[in-house]
Amino acid sequence: MRPTSSRVAVLQLFHEFPNEHMTADQVFRRVPPDTEQCSLASVYRALAQLLEAGLLTNAWIGEQRVVYELNRGTRHSHLVCNDCGTIRDIDDSELEAQHAAIASAREFSYASASLVIFGRCAQCAAELEASGRSAKVQALVRRAE
Repeated sequence: MRPTSSRVAVLQLFHEFPNEHMTADQVFRRVPPDTEQCSLASVYRALAQLLEAGLLTNAWIGEQRVVYELNRGTRHSHLVCNDCGTIRDIDDSELEAQHAAIASAREFSYASASLVIFGRCAQCAAELEASGRSAKVQALVRRAE
């Protein structure tokens, strides 16, 4: 794979923010505006090529939303806040072992697993409690901000 300006800019962005999960649109908005020939389509192509090369990984985070992240070489699951959209990694080798054991117990050859746990992060839970609002009202207020 030759280093095009789009590929270099996208990969550099993930190295600048190694713990972030970004959609293709977020990547496009954060790529430096002076990047030569960098359209949304070229960002999608760069992401696909970097995935294929094993430099990035992706995860489906509900509602047909895909996020990309730097490949750290370890499998992990994700926690997603339903209110603010924060995504946190779950690095747990025991969980990975359980996935493999479940597959093995059912005579299934394990390759990988994808687990996304949805809920409310501590910050959103504290804001909800302090506001005295219902969870639905608080979520609407947050989205309007």
